Amino acid sequence: MTTTPPPRPPAPARTPASPAALQRVRGALLGLAAGDALGATLEFMAPEEIRARHGVHTEITGGGPFGWRPGQGTDDTDLTIAVARTYAEGYQLPTLAEHFLRWYRGRPRDIGRMTESSLKRIARGEEPLAAGAAALVAAGGGGAGNGSLMRALPTGLARAHPPTCSRESAEISAVTHADPRCVHACVAYTAIVSALIDGAPARAALQAGCDAVPPVRHREVDAALATPAATRLDSLPTSGYVIHSLATAVWALQQSAPLGDLLVAVVNRGDDADTTGAITGGLLGARDGADAVPDRWVRTLEYAPEIDVLAPALLALRDHAPAMLDQEDRGEGA
Repeated sequence: MTTTPPPRPPAPARTPASPAALQRVRGALLGLAAGDALGATLEFMAPEEIRARHGVHTEITGGGPFGWRPGQGTDDTDLTIAVARTYAEGYQLPTLAEHFLRWYRGRPRDIGRMTESSLKRIARGEEPLAAGAAALVAAGGGGAGNGSLMRALPTGLARAHPPTCSRESAEISAVTHADPRCVHACVAYTAIVSALIDGAPARAALQAGCDAVPPVRHREVDAALATPAATRLDSLPTSGYVIHSLATAVWALQQSAPLGDLLVAVVNRGDDADTTGAITGGLLGARDGADAVPDRWVRTLEYAPEIDVLAPALLALRDHAPAMLDQEDRGEGA
C-alpha cells in the first residue's frame, strides 16, 4: 500500500537582502576585477624585478606581458563575469559552457593550459564535464592550477544554501579543472564568500570554508585554509598552483589592513600576480564592501558598469534559494 509522505516543513525564511549585503556583493566583484587589473602589470615578475622597475606598484596602469589596457580584465575577470552572467540568466551547465566558448572563440590573449585543453574539447562537441575529465587525463593528473578558483566567486555570491553552493562550485570547477585540489579549493572558497556576504566575520567565514563538503577532500586544501594570520607574506608563494593562491587569499582575509593596502602587498609578490590579486580581491571585497575598493581603481575598471548590474541580480538569487532547493529535493529541478 502506498502511503502519503508527511508534508515537508516550510523552508526557513531568509532575512531580506540589506543594502550592506549588496555592497558586499558589489565589493567582491570589484575587488576581484581590481586585484586582477592591478596585478596584470606584474605577471611573471619576481619581487626583486618589480622593486627595480616599479618600486612599489600601486596603480592600475595596464601593460604587463600581454599589453593590457589600464583596467582591462584578463582571463580572470573575463571568466568570472561569464559565470556571473550565467547565474543572472538562470544557472545551467550548457549555458555556462556557451559563455565560456564565446570567450574562447574571441581568441583571448591569455588562457591557461587546462582551460584551453577543455574548451577545445567542448568546442568539438564534448560534454563539459567529460571534457574537463579528459583534459585532466591528458595533463597526466598535473592540472592543479588556479584557473577555476579565479572564476569561482559568483557561486558564493548567488548561493546561500551550503549544499547548493558546494555542488555548483564543484561542477563549475570540473568543467576545466577536475583535479580534486581545484574542486575542493573552489568549494571552500565559495563557502567563505557566501558566509561573508551574509555578514559573517572572517574567522567564522573561514570556518564555513573548512566545513564545506567537496566531492573529494584534499589535505593540501585543508592546510591552505589553516594558513595562520601571523604568516609572513613573503613566505607565501604566489605561483599558479591553486594551493598557493588559496593560502595567500586566506592570509589576506585575516589581516586588518585596508583592502587597497593588502592587494598592493599581494600583487607586488609577482609571479601569477593577476590571478592571486583577483582571488584575494574577491574575498576582501566580500568582507569590506564596495566602498573599500579605492575609487581611483574602480574608475579604471572596464567591467565596473556591468558589475553594477550583475551585483543586485546575484544577490536576488540568494533570496530565491530555498524555493529552488525545495524543487530540487522533490526532483522537479532541471
